Formats: sequence, structure tokens, C-alpha cells
Amino acid sequence: MKRLVSLVFITLFFFTSCVGQQQRKTEPTQKNVQRTFTLPEVPIMLTTPEARAEYVCEHYWEHFDFADTAYIHLPDITEQAIVNFMDLMPRVPKDLAQRSMSILYQKAAPHSPMLWHFWETMSRYWKDTSSPLRNEEMYILLCRSVESVPEVEEVLKQRAAYNRQIAEMNRVGMKATDFIYTLASGKKAKLSDIRSPYTIMLFFSPDCQTCNRTKQEMEASLLLKELIDNKQVTVLTVYPEEDMDLWYTYQKGMPSSWINAYDKEQTLTLKTLYDLSALPSFYLLDKDKRVLLKDVMWEDVLYYLENTPSM
Repeated sequence: MKRLVSLVFITLFFFTSCVGQQQRKTEPTQKNVQRTFTLPEVPIMLTTPEARAEYVCEHYWEHFDFADTAYIHLPDITEQAIVNFMDLMPRVPKDLAQRSMSILYQKAAPHSPMLWHFWETMSRYWKDTSSPLRNEEMYILLCRSVESVPEVEEVLKQRAAYNRQIAEMNRVGMKATDFIYTLASGKKAKLSDIRSPYTIMLFFSPDCQTCNRTKQEMEASLLLKELIDNKQVTVLTVYPEEDMDLWYTYQKGMPSSWINAYDKEQTLTLKTLYDLSALPSFYLLDKDKRVLLKDVMWEDVLYYLENTPSM
């Protein structure tokens, strides 16, 4: 995902005494309407950075026309404004961030197309593992904000509530949810049975091109091989889907130094123990099976391994 350029002046806006507006213009439409995004004008009596930040966050969308669906198709205006707003949220106190998002969804709620556009755009940037803005804490606040607005349509509230519950599981610092996996031999074992300083847990699917490319990158890693040989790291791969013929054929080519397993009872899926909405998905666990990295890419795991002194 290519990140839209964040406007530097927004941050400076909080720390200077000048008052101004931002406008982005598009080519005139057939009705000669020039659509813009305009920042709120901060009252001159608000002089502290905290007061100015609070005002901008709470009034960020006051000049935006949520009824005009043409804005959905103008990413240089709308998506840029959304990204800039999202970029502000981690910089302010959590209660202000959640309040600001609730205000946003109160304004968007009467206009269903715009409501869903904002939800999908913000979810994509904060939830997608490849997004440079990915932030699980902010995504959870987003879900809570949507849930808290009475005017938001029920189907979106339910989706936000479900996604929040998934996001709140197996978070960094928490003990990973234990589960039973099955080996090709039919032998069963638990995640908690693994005795290793670190466990790399990989959920994958054989027919996923990214999964296959990731497997090749892992096999090529001399550092990973060394850590496995020195019994510092255990790699556990888990196939959570149902096509066992596919898995049995594929697992024959998996490294024998890894634990290669599948979810025979489909517990992971049926009980939604982990977020498996996108594969591959990596978790890095410590010796007590506490989550160090959650739902990340191989590059993130490798960077951690390379930069941890005890490795």
C-alpha cells in the first residue's frame, strides 16, 4: 500500500501561534463546483499546543460535506484528509483520539456511502499488515468509537464490535491462546508444549503465493537456521484450513527442522482463537508463550531476531 504524503504543516500547526487554513482543489466539475478540504480555524485565544491540538482534532471535519458522495472518488482530497487525521490520532491523548473519531462518525452516520468509505479506508490503513500506518491500538479505538455512536447503522456497529474483539486477542504482552495442533503422523501436541526461548508461529496456506515466497525467504535465512540449530528458536507452521490433500502434499517439502502441523478439529477457525483473515500471519512468542510480535510479516520477525542481543 502506498502511503499518501502526510502534510507536515499539521504538526507544526499545533506548536505555532499562526492561524490558517488548508485547501485542496480539484478541477471544476460540470456544475463548476470546486471541491476542497478546509481545516478548522483555531480561535486566537487558544494559545497552548494542547488546546490547539484538541480544537483541531474535535473540529477537523466541520467543513467537510459528508452528503456529497463525489468526495469518495477524490482521494487527493478525501483520502488525504483521512490519512492526515489518522496521523494525528496517535499524537494526542487516547481519550481525545476516541472522542474525535466519535465526532467524525456522528457526522458521517446519516450518509451511508460516506460512512462506509471512512470505515473501510481507516480500517485498511490501521489494520492491514502492509500499511505504513498500521496501528492496532488506534484500530481498537476506531472500533470503539464506531460502536459508541448511536446513529451508526447496526450492521457496521456489529462489524466494529466483532473486529475489536478479534484485535483484542493475543495482543503484544499477552500470553498467546493455547491450542492443539496435529502432525502428519497423527500425533497431537499443544502450543504450550514447545520448550524454546522463542517460538515463531506461522499460519499459512499452501495455495497462497505470498506464503510460498515467505517460506523460501525463511529457508534462505542463515540466521534462522543457526538459531534453530542452537535451539534458540522453534518454528511452528500451522495450516488452519480444510484441504488436507493439499496440505499433505505440500508439507513433504517443508523443512524437517520445523514443526509442521494442521488444525485437525478446525478449532482455530470455529472458535476464532486467532485473526486468520489474512495469510501468512506471523506471531513471535517468548519462552512463556507471551506475544512479542503479533500478526506481522517475516521481515518484522527477522528484524527482531537480528536486533535482539540475546539471540
